[in-house]
Amino acid sequence: MVRLEGRQWGLVALVALTPFFFAFLLAASAPGVVEPVLGSVLGGASWLLAALLGLLGGALFAGCLSTLAALPGRPSATRRALHLVGATVVPVGLCIVPALCLMLAGPALALQLQQSRALPQALRPRTTHPLLEGLRYQLPRVLRNMGGLHLR
Repeated sequence: MVRLEGRQWGLVALVALTPFFFAFLLAASAPGVVEPVLGSVLGGASWLLAALLGLLGGALFAGCLSTLAALPGRPSATRRALHLVGATVVPVGLCIVPALCLMLAGPALALQLQQSRALPQALRPRTTHPLLEGLRYQLPRVLRNMGGLHLR
């Protein structure tokens, strides 16, 4: 690996800290989102995993940048820009986007689980087994009544 310059480490830090920055913005804009994160294991684990994915994305980006720095010769500015975009797409697609999805889905799932526990039995969503049983018995009758289909 080739050593990175100071400005390249700034880009690595920017990629690695994206989930932390997003968490700060999300908490500032919607403080109700932070409560399920701090109050449940699922919400906290999702944000912790998102932070780890962000750091992994930063490390992956550093590896991509060091590979680009080791290229022989002096490429043109356009080629360098294209290489930088290509090196950015990999960690963003593999680490940063899933981290941001986890940051949004974790509190939502934790809140959903918390609300389903608080609902009385009559208001909880029913399982699909009774519905499937009813459809299984109704299907032959419906098919017999349809014209053109004959069941034997």
